[in-house]
Amino acid sequence: MNLTDHQIQMLRSLVRGRLDGAKLYTTFDELAERMGLESGAIRPADIEALSAWFAESALPDIATTVIPPDNAESLHMLPLPSIVEHLGGEAAAQAEAARVRDFDWAHWAAS
Repeated sequence: MNLTDHQIQMLRSLVRGRLDGAKLYTTFDELAERMGLESGAIRPADIEALSAWFAESALPDIATTVIPPDNAESLHMLPLPSIVEHLGGEAAAQAEAARVRDFDWAHWAAS
């Protein structure tokens, strides 16, 4: 699966956040801000594409840590419903986010 330049920029920003010790969960708007983009620049389809890329790569799915606006407003720390469904439910999405937290991103980035 090929990612667009925008999606690659999102991937880099999310991994950089893990390397820098940023909080585990980020909202769409926080991700846009970290990327130097305007609020609303992150589209669900881009997050879903990242999630699919991670599924193919066997890496922890960092897209599980990106919280859509509706969930962020209610402090419901789950990714897009389509990602939750693909992973097999809320518990699986939370477990995947824990994998993201515990993964050695520095080693991966250096390889």
